[in-house]
Amino acid sequence: MTSIIKTSRAITLLGYFSLMAGFYAWHLWLNRTPDYQISILLLLQVGPLLFPLRGLLSGKIYTHAWSIYLSIVYFIIGVWYSSAEHSLWFGVYTAFTSIMFLTGTAMYTRYASRALKADAGE
Repeated sequence: MTSIIKTSRAITLLGYFSLMAGFYAWHLWLNRTPDYQISILLLLQVGPLLFPLRGLLSGKIYTHAWSIYLSIVYFIIGVWYSSAEHSLWFGVYTAFTSIMFLTGTAMYTRYASRALKADAGE
């Protein structure tokens, strides 16, 4: 594994887990969401992040590739949160971590697939 592949995978996982941890922190401690809404909000906002977890942890190129679309959705959610004054900084955090997730997945998909083709060609 070359250093750029390791770095892009680290960026992917850092953005992914930061995004997940941010939603938990926002709804459980920072925003104090009412008790009857916590489970629904976490299911709707963190639930889709659980789908690529196994593939991201195992380094599958295909999972990284389709996770790009998921990161775009979370970027839109971050922009939406930043439109309100009381959640501005959480929105900026969400948008930033989703861009980290997007950048890492795009780089990993590009360079890992090239490395896989180069290994197959030899």
